[in-house]
Amino acid sequence: MRDSKISVMIADDEENIRAGLKCIMDWEDLGFSVLYEAENGEEALDIISMDAPEVVVMDINMPRIQGIEVIKKAREAGYMGKFIILSGYSDFKYAQSAIKYGVTNYLTKPIDEDELQKTLEDIGRSLSLEKARKGQLQTIRTKARDAVIKEMLRSGNPGLSKDELKEMKLLYDKYQVVVYETYHTDRSKPEYKLPELLSAFIDDEDYESCILNERGVILLKGKAVLSKFEKFLEHYDKRLIQEDSPLDSTFITYGRPVERPEDVRISCDEAQKLCDRRFFCDMGIHKMGYENLKEPGTYDITLSKDMLRDYTQKTIGFMQAGSIERVLETLNEMKSLLCACSENSTAIRIYMTDMILQIKAQISRTYPDSGDLFVENSEIIDFLETRFYLYEIFEYIHRIALVIVQKVRNRQGAKSTMQDVQSYVDHNYFRNLTLEEVAPLFGYNSVYFGKVFSKEVGVNFNTYVNKKRIDEAKKLLESGDIKIYDIAQRVGFSDVDYFSRKFRSLEGMSPADYRKKN
Repeated sequence: MRDSKISVMIADDEENIRAGLKCIMDWEDLGFSVLYEAENGEEALDIISMDAPEVVVMDINMPRIQGIEVIKKAREAGYMGKFIILSGYSDFKYAQSAIKYGVTNYLTKPIDEDELQKTLEDIGRSLSLEKARKGQLQTIRTKARDAVIKEMLRSGNPGLSKDELKEMKLLYDKYQVVVYETYHTDRSKPEYKLPELLSAFIDDEDYESCILNERGVILLKGKAVLSKFEKFLEHYDKRLIQEDSPLDSTFITYGRPVERPEDVRISCDEAQKLCDRRFFCDMGIHKMGYENLKEPGTYDITLSKDMLRDYTQKTIGFMQAGSIERVLETLNEMKSLLCACSENSTAIRIYMTDMILQIKAQISRTYPDSGDLFVENSEIIDFLETRFYLYEIFEYIHRIALVIVQKVRNRQGAKSTMQDVQSYVDHNYFRNLTLEEVAPLFGYNSVYFGKVFSKEVGVNFNTYVNKKRIDEAKKLLESGDIKIYDIAQRVGFSDVDYFSRKFRSLEGMSPADYRKKN
């Protein structure tokens, strides 16, 4: 760690002079630290070049390279530190030639202690003022640069010429804007920022970052950098995102690449609009690009009290009828409508909170002994307010619906219950479904549940789940150019190789061959 005191080099060919200079002053008390010594001009110049001490106390007459020549070469190399020239009385006029190199501090030998102290105090004050001034200028430059970048992102018109943008390192052949949000349900865990994740692919000088509309925004600069970002996205796609990993709590959107500074706002607007849709994404979706943008007017559904009332009453009615299948169909239909609405996530959370509280109130009135089915209203509200995705809210309602149906309806035969199980799998195949998880939802232990399911359905539970997943995968393979590893994740397989093996065992061909055939 560098000393906070002003660094000093003493350069003199006489060792006793160097030792004496260190002793006659309390350097530390004055705010200085003698870190370097040199016995000839060549050594002094090397130290200046390598370590740039802030103050150099040097005899004008030095072996190998004269002191005045050391000063000249140091200035030509860009050294901006302070020099204190030591000279004998006879060569003082010679020392005055150093004025043109910015040297104003001269002391004659033998050194007067008071004069040296005053010189050091003057230099200390001067350096403090210079540092403060540089700090202020840097702050002003940084603020001005940040303002220019934000204006490019907002309006595309920073009010600067191309030469000025070039000087600020903001003029490039191509740009692309990336917007990101980080989130985590566990507030004790650290939030990661996208620049930290990008660092393995993109150098710091190749992008700008700022906060805009409470979101992180990255401006990529240059065609080569955009190619590196594509590689980052490919890596992001192929990597299995583990729960609680940085990628699991980061949502990324990006606008189209543009070529002119004034078009940066277009890329930024697209990325911001996509980020607005994050709440509506399906499970496992952590990024969206400009190619996912919908046409204007796509999100034209408006929330209404009538729609809320209709879906609430339908859901309650099917719960009371004991039909899990119809409950899930109704909720999925409602979810599709909400995904096509123009409201923001806050409005949707309030809307769904209203629905759940209405269900609770009506079921509690109809079945007075059902109080243990629900938590307090405040817990319901808190839970929904902290959901980052709409699907999480509907999973919560699904769980409530399953428990209510099992509690309020009369026990039905095994066959009817197994039909409900099949319906549950059909609506939740993309989740990590296991016997141990599903059996308790329908009032069974896992061993007995597995036997009853196999008997009534004709195949074991895992086979049924995998068959459903493969059927859904076939639809996706037929519908477009979705990547096979994306399809695997969407239908519930975390391992694309395992997905391919299961697909081949059930369909007699690989997913890729199936796509070609269909």
